[in-house]
Amino acid sequence: MSIITLIRHGQANSAATNEADYDRLSDLGIQQAIWLGDHLRSLSIECDAAFTGSLQRQKDTFRHLGLNKQATIDERLNEIAYYDLVDCMKNQFGLTPPDGIGFIQHFQTTFAKWEAGEITNPPETWQNYRDRVGSVLDTLRHAGANVVVVTSGGIVAMAIAHALGLSREALVKALIEGVNTGVTQLHYIGGSFHLKQYNAVPHLERTDRLDARTYY
Repeated sequence: MSIITLIRHGQANSAATNEADYDRLSDLGIQQAIWLGDHLRSLSIECDAAFTGSLQRQKDTFRHLGLNKQATIDERLNEIAYYDLVDCMKNQFGLTPPDGIGFIQHFQTTFAKWEAGEITNPPETWQNYRDRVGSVLDTLRHAGANVVVVTSGGIVAMAIAHALGLSREALVKALIEGVNTGVTQLHYIGGSFHLKQYNAVPHLERTDRLDARTYY
């Protein structure tokens, strides 16, 4: 039996248009992580093992949690290269993300073409994305009874898809709702994963922190 706590990184550089520029926490992202760390310590939860991806925003989020635990860095927890996929969609199909709510349909279209293998030379294949998340989940469930993981929204969404058998369309709907430093828990019991909690932000529920909730 194992409980895996998946934490999305804090707010990154939301003004970025490429992977490299996006990969750093904003001042608010740092504060979100500090608040979450304070909350986790108040619960006095034992942490048997900790993991993070190799992206800077993931490692910095873990550091600002202040859990007094050494994290294992595992690149399988790195986010999908979304900006690179956007470039592929623009160059191959002439499609760019629109402003406003229209970006949701662009997200679905991008992921549909990616899953179908219609994107030429993507940063990784859909199957690789799916397989690496499934592989790292297997590693995490063997790491201890309580495992804390700092990763990204695309990895959290695929982890939920593995647990619940979600379609690609449902995966994208979950991904779009991901909050920075949102907490998701998977419970491995009886030979399979169960969703215990999704996208919780108890550290941001105070009235004076409601405006600190961010999605990108």
